Amino acid sequence: MDSYENIGKAVSKRHWEVQGNVWAGTGERRKRGLRILPKEGGYFVHVTSRTVGQAFFFGDPEKRMFVKMMRRWAAFSGLSVITHCLMDNHFHVMLWVPGAVKLDHEAVLDRLEMVWPEGKVDAWKSYYQQQKAETREAMDTAVMERMANLPEFMRVLKQSFTRWYNAKHERTGTLWDARYRSVVVEGSPLALMSVAAYIDLNPLRAGMVDDPMTYAWSGYGAAMGGDIQARKGLESLVQLARGHQPDVAISVRRKQLKNEGADWKDLGGLLAKEQAHRALARNWQEVQAAYRIWLVNKGESKEDCVHVKQKFRNRKGMDPVDVLAEYEKQGVVPVSAMLQQRVRAFTRGGALGTPGFLDELMAEFRSCFGSKRKIASRPVKGAAGVLKSLRQTD
Repeated sequence: MDSYENIGKAVSKRHWEVQGNVWAGTGERRKRGLRILPKEGGYFVHVTSRTVGQAFFFGDPEKRMFVKMMRRWAAFSGLSVITHCLMDNHFHVMLWVPGAVKLDHEAVLDRLEMVWPEGKVDAWKSYYQQQKAETREAMDTAVMERMANLPEFMRVLKQSFTRWYNAKHERTGTLWDARYRSVVVEGSPLALMSVAAYIDLNPLRAGMVDDPMTYAWSGYGAAMGGDIQARKGLESLVQLARGHQPDVAISVRRKQLKNEGADWKDLGGLLAKEQAHRALARNWQEVQAAYRIWLVNKGESKEDCVHVKQKFRNRKGMDPVDVLAEYEKQGVVPVSAMLQQRVRAFTRGGALGTPGFLDELMAEFRSCFGSKRKIASRPVKGAAGVLKSLRQTD
C-alpha cells in the first residue's frame, strides 16, 4: 500500500501539524551547511545519494516505490525529472528546479492532495477555515515555500521512502549515508546531455546490462518501456540540447549520404537540414534516436584504446562494433526491440489480458493502485487485438 495512505486518519484540528510520517506543514527550517544553488530563476541539478554502508537495499519493489514517491513529490514541488537511475545501493536524479512559485489557495490544495491522504488534507482544510486571513495566508505561504525548493524535495523524498522501507522490512534507523550530493548543471547542450548520459549509463558501467535501454529503473530504460513521464523528461532534454550529436555519428551519416549518390558540394547542406530537423523533434521516435546516438557514443567501451587512461579502459561499455552499427542506423531502434522492451515492462508487477479480466484483478488488489485510478486496462502499444495491460504506474 502507498505510504501516504498509511498515515493515520485522525481529523483533529492539530492533526496536520503533528503527523511525523511525512512533512507536516509549517516548522523551523533546518540550519545546515549552504549548498551551491542559484538563488534567482530556475536551474538544472544532478543529485545523488547512497545507502548507509552502501548496502544493497533496493530490489524491484523498492525501486518501484521510490520512483512513485519521486514522481509525486516532484509534481507537488513543481520540479521536472529529466532522467533518473536507481541502482541497488544509490540513486541519481537530474532535475529542473524552477524559480519561486506563487499559487492561489485552490492550487495549493491541489498540490497537497497529490501527496497527502484525504484525512490529512481534510484536517488541514478544517484548521485553515478556522483561522484569520493573516494566518491563512501564512499557511499557504508555508506550503509554497516547500515548492521549487530542492533541499525540501530531497528531505521529504528520502524521509518518506525511509519510513516506508523500514516499515516494510521491519527495521529501524537511517537508510542513507549522510547528506545527498548536488551538482548544478549548466543549461548548455554539452553539459545537459553529458550528465544525462552519465546517469543513464550507470547500469551499463556496472556490468548489469549490455544495453542501457534494457534497464527498467533508469529514465531511458523506463522511456523505452513506454513510461510517458520518462519520455517527457528526455524529450525536454533533447529539445533543450537541440539534437546535439557526436562528431563520429555525423561522419558516418556523411558517408551514408555520399554512398547514396549525394554530391560532395551538397553534403554540408543536407547534414545541416537533418540537424535542424532533428532539433525540432516532432515525436518520441525522433527524440529517442537523437538521445540514443549520444548515449551509445558515451557508453562505448575504451578497453582497446591504448591512448586513454587505464581507469577509463577498465570501465565496462558497449562493443565499438555495436556502437558503429547504431551510428549507421542513426539511433533508430527496430520495432521488434521496442516491443520487447514494452513486454519486459509489462512483466514487472502487472498483468496482461482482456479489459474485464484486468478490471476484476485491480478490484481485488485495489490497495496496490492510486485512489484516482479508475480504469485498469491500458493499451499494449505495438500489439493488435483486445489484449491490454495492467501496471502499477500510479
